[in-house]
Amino acid sequence: MRERTLAEAIKKSADTTGKDLSAPAKRGGVIAFFREVQRETSKVTWPSWKETWLTTVMVFIMVGLMMMFFFVVDWVLAFGERWMIGALS
Repeated sequence: MRERTLAEAIKKSADTTGKDLSAPAKRGGVIAFFREVQRETSKVTWPSWKETWLTTVMVFIMVGLMMMFFFVVDWVLAFGERWMIGALS
């Protein structure tokens, strides 16, 4: 008896959860689509030239640091491998 009640409660909650969603938008065609794209694009906060430049410089600095880090790690691992197999001269 308890299982049936639990199953019914789950079914009822599952039936009502999807009803809060709004209906899909009406198809308005290509012109309506581009109007919506333009409306959404106008809401975007675009970065300034200074912010873009600073972010680009920081990316290049981080790439350089990571490149040096992985070079050192690779060199240490290669040295350890040569030491383990006795290939050091």
